[in-house]
Amino acid sequence: MSSSGRRWAFLIGVILAFAIPKKVDCGYPGAVCTRFDAGKTCGYYELEPWGFYLVEYVIGRNVGFAYSAGDDCH
Repeated sequence: MSSSGRRWAFLIGVILAFAIPKKVDCGYPGAVCTRFDAGKTCGYYELEPWGFYLVEYVIGRNVGFAYSAGDDCH
């Protein structure tokens, strides 16, 4: 593989890695959103790309992009 081919393979690999979904409780890392509902503990979650998770972790707030979102009760 040529050096140009290796660069393209690396770039495509990084893009794919940043698109892997990750479940994040409360919308962004470090947030607290637990509540009690009918004897169950519930919390909000987002399924977002791993790259957005890293951005939210660094800036400490929600960016606002997610594949899906919902409530998780135990």
